[in-house]
Amino acid sequence: MLDHMTWGMIWSLIIGAMISFVAIPPIVSLAKAKALVVHPNGRTSHKGAIPALGGIAIFAGLIIGTSLFVENGFPKEFQYFFPAFLVIFFLGLKDDIVHIAATTRIMGQIIAAVLIVVLADVRIGTFHGLFGIHELPVWISYLFSVFVFICLINAFNLVDGIDGLASGLGIIGMIIFGVWVYKLGYKDYGVLAFALLGGLLPFFGFNVFGRNNKLFMGDTGSTLIGMVFAILALKILQFEAIPGTKLYFDALPALVIAVMIIPITDTFRIFSIRIAQGKSPLAADRNHFHHYLLRLGMTHIQASMSIILLNLVIVLIAFTLRQWAARWVIIITVGSCFIIMVGVKWMVNKGWQPFKQKEKLTSLSVYPD
Repeated sequence: MLDHMTWGMIWSLIIGAMISFVAIPPIVSLAKAKALVVHPNGRTSHKGAIPALGGIAIFAGLIIGTSLFVENGFPKEFQYFFPAFLVIFFLGLKDDIVHIAATTRIMGQIIAAVLIVVLADVRIGTFHGLFGIHELPVWISYLFSVFVFICLINAFNLVDGIDGLASGLGIIGMIIFGVWVYKLGYKDYGVLAFALLGGLLPFFGFNVFGRNNKLFMGDTGSTLIGMVFAILALKILQFEAIPGTKLYFDALPALVIAVMIIPITDTFRIFSIRIAQGKSPLAADRNHFHHYLLRLGMTHIQASMSIILLNLVIVLIAFTLRQWAARWVIIITVGSCFIIMVGVKWMVNKGWQPFKQKEKLTSLSVYPD
């Protein structure tokens, strides 16, 4: 028999998916009627005017699916989650419509992160022995946790570069993190994860396979995904399992990182390259991992599925090595990811196109990042 909260997770998924599915067609119609669309330009690779407001549907699925099925009303933490979500939502929405300065986005993200880290007290309080570090002083815990939030929010924003990638990684991540937090006893967080999963599933279908109702998630959706990933990741890292028990993993930090390995490593790689070239870390370019796969001749769905599969393989490796020291698992998983990315770039530089298509897709990504 399934318990009450298990049904709550299932229903949050169902309701979140229904809300998102029903919301997307009118969002597309309204965006086209009001000319709230993205036109092709020198930095994008899509054709035709495509609405980039899919994040509204994802947000609606997340908020409604979560609010209906968390246990006993809103737990204390969730009272701060929803204002933080609203900050991220309106920042992203404004940026999708009129664009806002990077400093304004960062300031808003800091406000949202402080709501969760300081007021909801969802933060990294220990490194679980990683690099010999255990408990953190409170002020360092606050600062580092806010930094992690900002990094993850922007990492998922930057990885939203081709059809199905950000939403696909979000779907896989929410399944893994949702089941994980449920097993740890954080069942309301499982509802949160599955509500976002529900919001993402219809979007993925419209984004990848849609014709008349095709749309992008925009910053509204990608930053929201990053925010939920950060909440779940930090909540898992707060769990103190007893050594020797079923839920104890020596490599806990490495397992959490593995679930988000592609956004983390690709963003770090890109930022390092841009800084080394004397550019702003936020400067747009076409040097992300997914861009390299497209240059090998892959379609968007081929590139997205290849990256998602790689992410799953890295998670499997980390889980297999879960009783190793965390630093070695991080070195192995992150190192493997970087080697693959560098190898693909080398193939591109050599002019290889083993997946070259006879025809290009009619609509590709809106964002060069």
